[in-house]
Amino acid sequence: MAALPSAKNVPADFQNKTFLVIDDIIGVRSSLRITISTLGGVKIDMAANAADAINKIERRVYDIILCDYSLGEGKDGQQLLEELKRRRMIRSATIFMMVTAERSYEKVVSAVELAPDDYLIKPFSGEVLRLRLERLVNKKSFLAPIYDLMENQELRQAVRVCDQRLQAPGPYLLDLLRLRGELLLLLSDFAGARQAYQHILTMREIPWARMGLAKAQFFEENFVAAAEGFQQIVADHPNYMSAYDWLAKTHAALGDEAATQRVLMAAVAKSPRMLQRQKDLGETAYHNEDLATAQNAFESVLEFGKFSDFAEPEDYANLSRVFLDKGEYAQALSVMGNARKAFDHSAEVRLHAAVMDSMIYAKAGDQAAAEQAFNEARTLFEDTARKPEAVALDMVHACYQLGDQATGEKIARNLVKDNHDNAAILKRTEQMFQRMGLHDQGKELINNSSREVIALNNRAVKLAQAGDLKGSVELLMQAANQLGNNNVVVLNAAHAILTYIGQNGWDEALAHVARGYLDAVRERDPEHKKYRMLATLYKDLSAKFGVKG
Repeated sequence: MAALPSAKNVPADFQNKTFLVIDDIIGVRSSLRITISTLGGVKIDMAANAADAINKIERRVYDIILCDYSLGEGKDGQQLLEELKRRRMIRSATIFMMVTAERSYEKVVSAVELAPDDYLIKPFSGEVLRLRLERLVNKKSFLAPIYDLMENQELRQAVRVCDQRLQAPGPYLLDLLRLRGELLLLLSDFAGARQAYQHILTMREIPWARMGLAKAQFFEENFVAAAEGFQQIVADHPNYMSAYDWLAKTHAALGDEAATQRVLMAAVAKSPRMLQRQKDLGETAYHNEDLATAQNAFESVLEFGKFSDFAEPEDYANLSRVFLDKGEYAQALSVMGNARKAFDHSAEVRLHAAVMDSMIYAKAGDQAAAEQAFNEARTLFEDTARKPEAVALDMVHACYQLGDQATGEKIARNLVKDNHDNAAILKRTEQMFQRMGLHDQGKELINNSSREVIALNNRAVKLAQAGDLKGSVELLMQAANQLGNNNVVVLNAAHAILTYIGQNGWDEALAHVARGYLDAVRERDPEHKKYRMLATLYKDLSAKFGVKG
């Protein structure tokens, strides 16, 4: 491959940039303000902690954020960045630089894993800061048109701009190639993404390109090839932490739960502060009946999640369930008591706690307390709109345990119908029935419920193939109304509607229904591969027919 064009730093106009400095030590904040002022910066805000920073970011758009890793009590810099990205509170064009005095491997690798644009180890000079910021400002400015298109969900146009800029020699070639690959993945053009990353790898072996290729293969359901790719990254770049997560996900897709657990344990040993990874390890270990590892993982979730928005009532239920299986009933009840305190006035935690309490008391032999808790759980379950899969499974278990088999079967059937294509949830459901000594009965319920959804989809496909696209739309809309929590069914209905609109012209009523379906899935699973493709299709059709999307 020819030498890449050099990207020389052009003096940046810091006077027109908005800065946010986040540090819990007033002297450090003052020092950084002075340093930024010497660079020409005048629009400088200060925040003493994560909560203060979030409050300011909600009210103002910042071009450059300098955040210390250690922010005293509350969220640290890593957790703040995690929340900002999850809530989409910072733009792609915003520069987020992590500043840390910590040279310990664990904390530095955790911060890098969350992908700040850069990080600095204290102490550093004003000149070092200037050079780093100028480099980032120049790059962000060059890529700004693409970022703007991405912000507006004009993903296909963003790809075209990447292609145009790749035609002429210039700086940031690798950044353009990387963005283009990511855009193709977002568009669910997995074959195109695979070819793009393969082309990059013929020129140079780059970890992120290998990662992108393996992701494309994963989404194409070529899990064996994907696993080989992720494994290669882990072997060659053992600190590339997200490769561990994807390798674990791929082993799970292949049905190898033991390998999934081994990979997650290796990742947690390197970077233990990532909550989602600890949750994944705990759940995998629990279903592998490794209660010791599950307990350690779930306890770590509660420890590291004290000041994180990613902490949730289910974390306590997970740990309580481990103690229940170990026969440590007092400890199991205590965990749910702590959950009530941590999530005061939360309907979801009351539901989790009532369900867990009913099972714990039943196992402990206190039938009166078990029935009282179960009656509360049943009422709360009926009244609660958001029912996570874990609490639904616990509720099924409690129903069978307390003698209400009819309600348990109904909840289990609905859970399976809502997740008929989710192998992990179906396996968890089967394992739950197996633990209750009802494996055959549970397997039959799962198979029958899944077949109902598959048969309905097949009828709609046959109607479309026979040329009755309107009939297919109507059938899938009926199915979506009945199975509104099933992302596959809802997206199939949206796809049928958009196909009908593409062939017959804009229909505002149908478009409104499709938009509602897409919004519902975005709320539940914004990374769903078919959702992203259909959201783009909706936008393309809106443009085609001159309708503001």
